[in-house]
Amino acid sequence: MMKGVIIEVVNNSINEFLDILASEEPAPGGGAASALVGAVGTALLSMVANLTVGKQKFKASEHLMKELLEEASTLQEDLARLISEDAEAFNKVTEVFKMPKNTDEEKANRKQKMQEALKFATQVPFTIMEKTVEALCLHEKSLGHTNPQALSDTGVGTLCLNTALKGAWLNVKINLNNIEDNEFVQHYTKKSEILLKKGGMIADKVYEAVLQRL
Repeated sequence: MMKGVIIEVVNNSINEFLDILASEEPAPGGGAASALVGAVGTALLSMVANLTVGKQKFKASEHLMKELLEEASTLQEDLARLISEDAEAFNKVTEVFKMPKNTDEEKANRKQKMQEALKFATQVPFTIMEKTVEALCLHEKSLGHTNPQALSDTGVGTLCLNTALKGAWLNVKINLNNIEDNEFVQHYTKKSEILLKKGGMIADKVYEAVLQRL
């Protein structure tokens, strides 16, 4: 494909996603958007690494950059997959609303299925949180080893990932509010708060480092 054609295809795909996101359809929503923003933040890490690899001036960083590229590629794929998984998780919740609730047995079954669907809808954005923190760690590792001409891209990538992390947490939290399993709620609340603190600290560190070096 010629470059212009590639850009047109990408633009069409982005516009289609944005149109769906902007529609009255409840899914994809904030969780899918968080995964997308996380994938963008991870892709920017790969871009920065690719702008460093192969340059004689940064030969000492070659091995590290190739390692980061491999890890970032996997994380980007994971986050891209989680865009659709989050939408699917929400759809599972909406499907439960269609279940009959005429008898006590039907009501009990519907309640059980709803709790199962809500747990799954919690686990998907929680995974997004995990992946974004992993990607933030890669941005941190890259500091001082990349082409300085791409420093702003490191900063933007970090901001994207921090937004994705916090956005995914909102989607975890809203589902936890309706889950009756206290042990499950406490477990995911605690683990999410750890990720929020760790990811936030890394994001702030990288962003400040970028500002100081620009």
